[in-house]
Amino acid sequence: MVMLESAEKRSMLMEKNRMESLTDGIFAFAMTLLVLNMILPSDAVITQTSSAALISLLPSFYHYIIAFFVLAAFWMSHHAQFSMVHHIDKNFLFLNAIGLFFVTLVPFSTSFIGDYSSDILATCVFEFNLLILGLILAFQWYYSSHNYRLIAPELSQYDIRLRMHRGLIIPAISLAAIIITIMGFTSSTMLYMASPLVTYFVVRYTQT
Repeated sequence: MVMLESAEKRSMLMEKNRMESLTDGIFAFAMTLLVLNMILPSDAVITQTSSAALISLLPSFYHYIIAFFVLAAFWMSHHAQFSMVHHIDKNFLFLNAIGLFFVTLVPFSTSFIGDYSSDILATCVFEFNLLILGLILAFQWYYSSHNYRLIAPELSQYDIRLRMHRGLIIPAISLAAIIITIMGFTSSTMLYMASPLVTYFVVRYTQT
C-alpha cells in the first residue's frame, strides 16, 4: 500500500514538473516571437531610408515592450503560483492549457495592433487577449486555493488573498483600456504602464 502511494505521488509530481516545463517553453517562445513583429518587409528596405524605417517601427516597438513585460509579469505570477501548488489535477491541467492557448495568441494580437495602432478593433483584440489570459490565471489560482484544494494547508489567508488581488490587476487594467478604447480615446494601452503603481497600492490595500 505504501509503495502504491509512493508511486502515485511520484507520478503526480512528474506531471507537475512536465506542465511547468511546457509552460516555461511556451512563454519563452511567445516572448521571443514578439520581436518578429518588428522585421521590416523587403519592399520597405528598398524604398525607405533607415531613419524613416525606424520611425515606422515605433508603434510596433511600443506594443512589443508592453506585450513583453506583461507576458513576463504573467510568467512570474505563474511561477509564484506553482511554488505554492503542491499537486495538480485534471481540471488544473485543463485550465493551464487554455491559458497557454491565449499566451500563444499574444504575438498575433501584438502584431495586429502594431499594424493598425489607431484602429479600435485591433486595440480591443490586443487588450481582450490580455484580459482573458489574466482572468484564466486568476481563476487558476482561485481553483487551486479554494478550500486549500491544491495548495499547502499552512498557507495563510493573507497570502492567498494577496495572490488573487495581484492576479486581477492586468485584467482590471485591460477592462478599463477596452472601455476607454470603445469611448473613442486613443493610446489606451498606455494604461498598462501604470501596472507597477497599481500593484503597489493593491499590496498596501491587502495589508490593511
